[in-house]
Amino acid sequence: MGGASVRKRIGSRPNAIEYLNKVKLIKATGEGVIAKSAKERTRTKDEIDNGITVNQLCDGYLAHIQSPTNPDRPSDQLSPVQRIKAIREVFGDRSAISIMPFEIRTWLMGMGKKPATLNRYRSVFSSVYRHAKEEGKLTVNPIRDLKQFKVELPHPRWMQPDEEDRLRAVLGKWIEECPANHKLNKLYLRSHPIELTIALGTGLRKGNQYALRWDRHVDFSNREFHLPPSMTKTGKALKIPMVAAVHEALREMREIQREIEEIQSEEAGRILQRMLADGRVFHISENREWWKEALKEAKIKNLRWHDLRHTFASRLMASSKNMAIVKEACGHGSIATTTRYAHVNSEQLRDAMEKSQI
Repeated sequence: MGGASVRKRIGSRPNAIEYLNKVKLIKATGEGVIAKSAKERTRTKDEIDNGITVNQLCDGYLAHIQSPTNPDRPSDQLSPVQRIKAIREVFGDRSAISIMPFEIRTWLMGMGKKPATLNRYRSVFSSVYRHAKEEGKLTVNPIRDLKQFKVELPHPRWMQPDEEDRLRAVLGKWIEECPANHKLNKLYLRSHPIELTIALGTGLRKGNQYALRWDRHVDFSNREFHLPPSMTKTGKALKIPMVAAVHEALREMREIQREIEEIQSEEAGRILQRMLADGRVFHISENREWWKEALKEAKIKNLRWHDLRHTFASRLMASSKNMAIVKEACGHGSIATTTRYAHVNSEQLRDAMEKSQI
């Protein structure tokens, strides 16, 4: 046992023989937990697994990811909770070891969601079981035997310059048409062009952008964003330079928040929940509502917020012509990922082909 002896009071000789045989079985099969202290119990796989429900596993996992002392605490605290709620509704009262892989696949397929979304539910469910195994509460993980759903990657899409012009014109019109006496609403609308500028100027993933906090992630002195390992897909800290347009946009965002605080202190009781930043750079964590409305008014189709990240990579590739720079800026784990994001658009391709004929 790791070179350390553990003295335990077993009782009668038959009990001692039974205990010794249990230890030998666990060592031979690897299925179970051998006590490392006098207070712990040596337990076989069946003794560990029996009686634990999926609800109990979910409780333990949520406590783990929500703990403020957890250095790997995920920045996205909303999505796991929503997905675990769905898991509880179907499997919550079931014994954890009774869940079969085919049941999980049937449930996922019945949700009517896209393959990529189903894989996210699968990942959370697997994390729940994996955490229980790490805690010695369980020895099985049925999700491991469940293949991921095949995801057909969509054709790369990025924002064209004329689309950006139309979108910014719409956002500007909203600000201009907002009545002067609706001060808080006007400040809320002024935030939208800034959100767009930050996305196009940093290539940040949506979840990371809206999780930014002034004190943790924004370094004005060195003009950098600092993302901790918990906020990156590679699990490595990331520094993103703050270009001039982004720096100016952030300064305006701070001014907007200062004005909000002044208005709210002057007008006691008139506080809009959506305008509470609580140390965050942006007031909101989800921009779907205004983004969808703005795209519709600007007559822009099939553009997701994530496509702004594609746009950032594409523009950076066009200007730098250096794949390594794009990889570093986007925080990609491999150059293979960069090749997908840093594609060349049709106009760039046409220009290059024309020049090759000269």
